[in-house]
Amino acid sequence: MERWVEPVLGHSGLDQVGWTDRIDSRMVTVSVLMTVYNRRHFLGEAVLSVLASTFQDFELIICDDCSRDGSAELADELARTDARIRVHRNARNLGDYGNRMQAASLASGRYLKYVDSDDQIYPHGLEVMVRNLERYPEAALALSYSLPELELPYPLLLSSEQAYQRHFLGRGAFGCGPGGAIIRTQMFRDLGGFRPSWGVLSDMDFWLRAAARYPIVLQQPSLLWWRQHEGQEFRTGDAERVYLVRGFQLARQALSESACPLSALDTRIARQSLERAYRRRLLGLAVKRMHPLSAWRALREAGLSVFP
Repeated sequence: MERWVEPVLGHSGLDQVGWTDRIDSRMVTVSVLMTVYNRRHFLGEAVLSVLASTFQDFELIICDDCSRDGSAELADELARTDARIRVHRNARNLGDYGNRMQAASLASGRYLKYVDSDDQIYPHGLEVMVRNLERYPEAALALSYSLPELELPYPLLLSSEQAYQRHFLGRGAFGCGPGGAIIRTQMFRDLGGFRPSWGVLSDMDFWLRAAARYPIVLQQPSLLWWRQHEGQEFRTGDAERVYLVRGFQLARQALSESACPLSALDTRIARQSLERAYRRRLLGLAVKRMHPLSAWRALREAGLSVFP
């Protein structure tokens, strides 16, 4: 049985792509999604790490975004070694989160697990993540958290209010990227998935929207090795400022949404804390880069003064 679901994709360029949700007994447990753009040098290691997982009920979808270094050809070679690997080549370059959405549109598993083509998942990683969502069927997703948990062992189920309180008023909750997450497929599709218009913060945008509507799980750290190297998007020249400015805009929008699960008092405190932190970090960045005028402009655009 198949059901056609029309996603809400904004300006992703995928408005004509529908999602086929297979809900019969042949569905695999996990769709591992590997997006690729000029990552031939790392791709083989990433694929082998998935195949070495202790949890084996998965499909691996490799979605190439018009690579020019032979990544797609290598993906085809790897697919010939294991029937669970499928390769898709985009007709045009969709960009990071556009490609992630394309990969998700091809998935048939109950859960979505992104493993980037320059990373490696540890053998136990997939099994632990699946177990966490199986344990808490009401949760939309599970996110790895890097700090040690002081009160209770991982995994932790958080209500919408608890997740927002922890993120905006506590130690944080949504600090990982797609590699640190496992997502329930149907809830991902119900919420429209990633919105690529948020650029590098499209993952954070989805975590916030999902947590406002469903419980989430904080899960164990160190389930995936995140490789850092030159050429990654967060290392581009203006990335630090973009993360800061757009991150503030995104957080302020989340606190203004009708779905925000915080009380009126907590929302007001969160906004005040957010503005103080933004002002402090923006001015610090201006001093670091010797561009005070750019900081002043960013504050003005946000409707904030230099001093509270």
